[in-house]
Amino acid sequence: MNVSSGSDAGFSEYPEFRVILKNISNLKRMVSRFNENPEKVVTDAIMDRVDDIENAVRTHFEELNSYEQLIAMTSSTKLTQKQRIILRWLLDSYDEQTVYTVLIKKLSEDLAIPSSTIRWNLRGLREADLIRAGDKDNKGIPVSLTPMGRIMANYSVEYGD
Repeated sequence: MNVSSGSDAGFSEYPEFRVILKNISNLKRMVSRFNENPEKVVTDAIMDRVDDIENAVRTHFEELNSYEQLIAMTSSTKLTQKQRIILRWLLDSYDEQTVYTVLIKKLSEDLAIPSSTIRWNLRGLREADLIRAGDKDNKGIPVSLTPMGRIMANYSVEYGD
């Protein structure tokens, strides 16, 4: 995902950035309508500030995207192939309503991997904070991808890893 000169380019995974930039664009359009009045100096100053905000948001997004890619590439070298397969499955085929033990059975059936292997890999994903799940003290919590788990799953899908 790259940021280009297009107004919404690269912001599909971060809707808050798209909303901010859309509001900035609307504000700029509204302020530019006031340029015909005697207070043009004031509107020019406002437009300069809005431009500064827009540039700061774009810079922040580019930095966030860079960090995300760095983390994903670094983390992917630590994951096993089966863990990457499980992450992709969780991203594509999972409704986040299933508890840990039931999910192990479902994954084992769907992926044709022994349940003991699934259990071992899910434990590794939980320890890496890529999934949230119940444990012996907090049973009944459905398994879900963490934000970093989603990044890793998307990375695995995007790069076929």
